[in-house]
Amino acid sequence: MFLSFLFKKKNPKDEKLKRQLEEIIGFKPKELLYYKMALRHSSANKKQKEIRYNNERLEFLGDSVISTVASAMLYEKYPNAPEGILSVLRSMLVSRKSLNRVASELGLIRLMQYKEGRNNEIKNITGNSFEALVGAIYFDKGYSACEIFVNKIFDKYFDVANLMKHNTDYKSRLLQYSQKEKFALVIDTFESMEACEKLYHFETEICIDGKFVATGKGWTKKEAEQMASLSALKYLGRE
Repeated sequence: MFLSFLFKKKNPKDEKLKRQLEEIIGFKPKELLYYKMALRHSSANKKQKEIRYNNERLEFLGDSVISTVASAMLYEKYPNAPEGILSVLRSMLVSRKSLNRVASELGLIRLMQYKEGRNNEIKNITGNSFEALVGAIYFDKGYSACEIFVNKIFDKYFDVANLMKHNTDYKSRLLQYSQKEKFALVIDTFESMEACEKLYHFETEICIDGKFVATGKGWTKKEAEQMASLSALKYLGRE
């Protein structure tokens, strides 16, 4: 019994997946089950009882880990930057658009399980899987491994220094411009939770002279206001 266990034939598909994952994450996975779940979209579930055998829970965890790593990286890299600027930069790094791009560059779609005929949702599916992948790394190797991996992703796919150079406090700029041009500015921020979201976040709506012009979302009030203010500045041709 013991010898048969030692010389048990390895699953070729599992070994191939391990090699493919190692090319992406930089180390050999220990517990492959976590990664299989991370790469399985809920659309691949055929029965209700399979509800937990997809990447949604790992996605929830990975989202928080990525945000934490981004916050720590920005905090250490820019010790003199105010909270508002750091919030905007973090929002850019962890936005759905950014994570979709990273997932595309990593080629996660070729490793995923998902229901055919969802091509219009491929980008978001892969971005979600990237978050789930980080969640899998957390359970397999711990937070330190996640931190190393996510920081490598930031260094490889984002020019953080350039983002910092071209960003300022958008809300302050918008307020100053409204005072200069003497138009009525209303910035309304409230808590919001959409069906596709995991936690409550904040949403900001901006109206100028009674006309709705911009909206922004963030996990903090300041982050939502900064993103909405940036959109408003673009609308006004000031950014």
